[in-house]
Amino acid sequence: MATSQASVYRERPFLAVSLSHFFVDVLNNGRNLLVALLAVSLGLTNAQVGIALLLYNVGNALSQPLFGWLADRIGARLLVIGGLGWMIVFYAIASLAGDWPALIALTVASIGSGAFHPTGTMVASRTSVTYRSRITALFFMAGQIGLFLGPVLAGFMLDAYGRPGYILLPVLALTALASSWRWLNDAPPIHKIHAHVAAKTPVVTKTAPSASTTQLSRSGQAVSHPPHFWRRVIVLSLIILAGSTASIAIITFTPILFTEQGYDQSLIGWLSGLIMMGSAVGGVVGGTLGDRFAGKWVILLGLIGSIFPYYFFILASVPGQAGLLLLAGFFGGMPHTILVIMVQSLLPKQQAMASGLALGFMFFSGAVGSYFVGLIADNSGLAMTLQGLALLPLIAVFIAIWLPSQTHK
Repeated sequence: MATSQASVYRERPFLAVSLSHFFVDVLNNGRNLLVALLAVSLGLTNAQVGIALLLYNVGNALSQPLFGWLADRIGARLLVIGGLGWMIVFYAIASLAGDWPALIALTVASIGSGAFHPTGTMVASRTSVTYRSRITALFFMAGQIGLFLGPVLAGFMLDAYGRPGYILLPVLALTALASSWRWLNDAPPIHKIHAHVAAKTPVVTKTAPSASTTQLSRSGQAVSHPPHFWRRVIVLSLIILAGSTASIAIITFTPILFTEQGYDQSLIGWLSGLIMMGSAVGGVVGGTLGDRFAGKWVILLGLIGSIFPYYFFILASVPGQAGLLLLAGFFGGMPHTILVIMVQSLLPKQQAMASGLALGFMFFSGAVGSYFVGLIADNSGLAMTLQGLALLPLIAVFIAIWLPSQTHK
């Protein structure tokens, strides 16, 4: 079993999309330091920063279900390569252009992230059925390590060379582009796989489900949703909304708070990156636990564990902030893989589109929530507003109790 598991981790398509995910999120999270600098240079308010984040996520999040739908039909290769290539071009422009063109380029780059995430997730989740939660968590871990190192590397580059130094990151991302070009092949679209299996499966006549829970598929066959289907949709949506708003707002506004408090860019990069390092480890721990226990309990553990560090990191000294931000990322990252796989289980024949819906809603709802966090911060103070975000995982705990107890794969 150990040998089989180790061989799964060496699959070249999995390695290619994981390396690409790493660089996609190096660029994505290094962007926060660029936005913080541009916000100071352009005199943007916290609400305006929230609008900039919202616009970024309109391109990133709302495009993901569309790209996922497309990947289910044409395969992942073109979208993985094209998405990363698009980001490389526009982040290079953002490194060298004037302030307003740079902000526009950072927003346009989001479309590449939207193309990559659902397609890369589909490739990773199909790598192994036996270790599906774990292998998907490792794919997300690659991105979260990128989210950790993005602001760290960006901080060093910005301190040493100013904004033009950021161009080193898109240049390094060319290595991932080359590996995806060489190693990534398109798997058969998943609807064709199911059609092939169905052709070999004997037809069994069953009693038709009630009209209240039945829809017609494109082929005219009855497709029923279990009675708890819509309850799961609503509960998962509310959990994602609360968790994403808290985590994205902290990731977005913490660099601005620390910049206002006079921290240097390298220190801000390290503190911002620690959130994502914790999230990377927490995501793998959560995915591993999700292969053993019901996902509901992993989600509850992550939500409960994140409340304390969310509340107290504002009050701590710099060493305490480092430890608490690491813990905030760890517990906040634990539910991530489980939530995506739960959404995939709702649409088992459209996994890329399901991944796009889950990830897109995470990014978009977090961005919308962060806009309102910015509005509140302009009136109540940024530090107090960030501290109040601890209420969101607390509320989500009571919502998560309504999740079904069985594990969904």
